[in-house]
Amino acid sequence: MRKFFNFCFEVEFYLKIAITCTIVQQIFYWLLHNIELNFITQVLLYWLVGSISFYSIGLFIEKVIKNNDNLREKLTARVKKVKTQPFPSFTAKGIITGEIKSFIAALIILYLAPEVNRGNSLLSNLGWFLMRIIVADFCFYVSHSLLHRKFLQKIHLKHHEFADSSSFVAGHKSLTEYIIVTITDLLPIFIFGYDITQLCAWTIIGNAYNLEGHSSLSIFFVPSDFHDLHHSCFKRNYGIQGFWDRLFNTLNPPTKKPGIMFPVAYLEHITMKLSNPLN
Repeated sequence: MRKFFNFCFEVEFYLKIAITCTIVQQIFYWLLHNIELNFITQVLLYWLVGSISFYSIGLFIEKVIKNNDNLREKLTARVKKVKTQPFPSFTAKGIITGEIKSFIAALIILYLAPEVNRGNSLLSNLGWFLMRIIVADFCFYVSHSLLHRKFLQKIHLKHHEFADSSSFVAGHKSLTEYIIVTITDLLPIFIFGYDITQLCAWTIIGNAYNLEGHSSLSIFFVPSDFHDLHHSCFKRNYGIQGFWDRLFNTLNPPTKKPGIMFPVAYLEHITMKLSNPLN
């Protein structure tokens, strides 16, 4: 029974990503399908969507949700306590450097990847995004696990300066790691091509689950302290979520966060409680 719930737990995450990406893609398609976008316009759009969503989602989590005591207590996923750390402040130099990296990455990605038009079919887009998150999770698992090997650890240590975590730790990487993670995350785009509406949708939702995953909260996408445990222990839990870690036996079992936003964890909690009424 528990193995069944574990499988459903991971599938729920993949489906959430695919469904929300499909919804956001429909919005971009409605806005853009009658507009002819040249290469530079697409690069600027992709870069701006990524940058604006990254900072706005991160600030909303850190300054709105975490500043509300009730919400913070209710949504906190971290179970293993760690020493509170001060996080680095934003600086003009840091923001400018980050935006230059993001713009160059957007330029290279759209230049190298073939452009395709996948339209607005709900079913085909849902299937595309479902494939996209499963493949992206696998690519991230492989690259991330390699970054924890002794000969590559130095590249990744900047990100692991924090055992405690904050949303914007998601972007706290060395340049080399940034390049590696960007390439592996976008490998499916190089192989299968990009539709600008899909790419913009993926960027927003990708920023949302990445920032949430580093926030120590379970808000909508992240249903456990999976990534918190990775930062606390520096090993295991190398994927975006636990599917590939479970498959390759590198899982540090997370504490699931039951609630209305996480129906599988809630159903498992109720089922186990009914089957073990004395616990």
